[in-house]
Order: sequence, then structure tokens, then C-alpha cells
Amino acid sequence: MNTQTYAEIINSKFDKDRFASLVTSLGDQLNDRKDRFDKSDIIEQSFEVYSDGFFEWVDGIGRDHRDNENGFDLEFKYMANGLFTRAKKNPKKTITVKVKNSLGQDKGTTIDNPADYYVLAQQDAMAVMSYAEIEPYLVSVPDGIEARIPFDALNFVYTPQDVCLHLNEGIDYKQIKAEAQRKLINLF
Repeated sequence: MNTQTYAEIINSKFDKDRFASLVTSLGDQLNDRKDRFDKSDIIEQSFEVYSDGFFEWVDGIGRDHRDNENGFDLEFKYMANGLFTRAKKNPKKTITVKVKNSLGQDKGTTIDNPADYYVLAQQDAMAVMSYAEIEPYLVSVPDGIEARIPFDALNFVYTPQDVCLHLNEGIDYKQIKAEAQRKLINLF
């Protein structure tokens, strides 16, 4: 299957408005060091939830989701304003995304057992690339491997113009998390 066809499948199975509304409503509340894993889990799980389970969240090494119908493994990479600029929504000339973290060891640009597709998302846009398409853009950095992708190489699932936001600015994630922790604590 070619990547543009797969981008169309993702678009048909995924509720982009709910995703964009969630991520935009959360804003930067989860950018503190202690909250980044929660942010990643929320964003990755929302890809499963907003596709009605089509993209199963597997949370594995080098793959975050499984498309069981088509037999593909997907790695999900979120970057705030990573595809388009924040204010004017202009395309970025080059998309830079960390595709592998080596925890401080330079291991070249080889990814063992890569995912079939890499989903690149920001709060209101999403693109997809196969591993074969992303591989020529891999660059070794001191703590892992980055992809430095020309904008024109991306296959877009949707762009900011395609999204209708329904914001909920009353979300206080830290309060919700504290209440869930207290609920757990009080079970004992």
C-alpha cells in the first residue's frame, strides 16, 4: 500500500476534530518534566480512542500502535507546532523529529526492527511516512536518531485548515490527576 493511500485510511478512521480539541485544550499544562510521560500516554491513547480502536495502542518499543486490519505497526511522534508554525500556520521548511532515543550513546542511524509507518502530529495537523520514506532523512545526534524531513516529503492525513476545534478551557489536568491518585489511595 502506498503512503498516500494509507494517509487517506487514517483520515477516514480517525476523528481529527476530537484529537485537535483535546490537545489544544490541554495546551502546555503537561510540559513539566514530571508530566511529559502522562502527556505522551494521553496523546497516544487518544489515537486509539478517536479511531474507535482501529489503531490499537500497544505502547511497545519502537511502536505505539497496531493497525490490525492492515497489519501495520505505527510509531506516533507528537511535536507541538512541529509541522506548521503556531501563529500563521505556515508550513515548516524542515520537520525535525526524534525517532529514537539512545540515552546518550551515538549508535549511528540504524533502527533495528522499525515500525512500518511513522505518524507525525502536532495539535492540529498530522502526516504519515513509511519507514522506507523516512530512512533517507535519518541523522545521528548525540542522544539518538533524528529525522530531518523536507516538508514536501510528507504525506498529510490532515492540515490545520481541515480541523474544527471545540475547546474546553476548563480542563485542569493536575487536579484530575490528583483526584485520581486520592481515589486510589482511599481504596486502602
